Amino acid sequence: MWKKILLFILVLNAVADTVSADTGGYIVGPCPPEEELEKLGDAIDMSGADKTLTFWEFPLSFKIAYIIGYLAIFVSVFKMAPVILGQMRNLNKRNKRKKIIDYVLKKPGCTPSEISKELKITRGCVRYHLKTLKIEEKLTLIKERKFTRAFQNSNAFTNNEKTIIAHLKGGTRKQILLNILENPGITNQEISEKLSLDKSTTHWHIKKLREDDIIISEAEWKFSKYIINPAVETDLLKWLKT
Repeated sequence: MWKKILLFILVLNAVADTVSADTGGYIVGPCPPEEELEKLGDAIDMSGADKTLTFWEFPLSFKIAYIIGYLAIFVSVFKMAPVILGQMRNLNKRNKRKKIIDYVLKKPGCTPSEISKELKITRGCVRYHLKTLKIEEKLTLIKERKFTRAFQNSNAFTNNEKTIIAHLKGGTRKQILLNILENPGITNQEISEKLSLDKSTTHWHIKKLREDDIIISEAEWKFSKYIINPAVETDLLKWLKT
């Protein structure tokens, strides 16, 4: 419909561009540039050329074309508004996803709450974008108890590294691993004393590290002594330095 309106406007403009009077034989048209006027001299009568006309003094076809033109612009903008708003929303989504991907690349193993806090994006929005990025195979999400951790979807990290990074996110667990590295064969009680932790707390962290084969235990009398699993020690040292 709006295309037909625009076509009608073009026809009316063509008619209204040049208006011939019924008497006098004059033609109303745009004023030529000053350079051309100087060349023509007195060949053209310019008397009254600077007269100001009101809108209502213009020909009817011009007024109709003018009004319909504004109506056509209004209708076009109204119809295009949903498309424009949709494009703006899509652009906003792409920008947020790019920020999330960049953050995950800098902070592998980060959680949705960390991303939300650092990027000032609501948690619900972060979770939505993480799921979308997982479907698009741009990120990998790993569930660790009540936490979901995000990694770049590539061969940049081995499974061991992803597990180690997840454990190192906790400050207490990182200190326990450092103590085991520095004191191979250290016991639960010794770790508790060094870090001023309850034995039950130390035992809980030790249990999680053993379940993921980050550390292994050696029984000696009634004590269990802990060492870093040689299979993951190189990766652990690498991520402890970062």
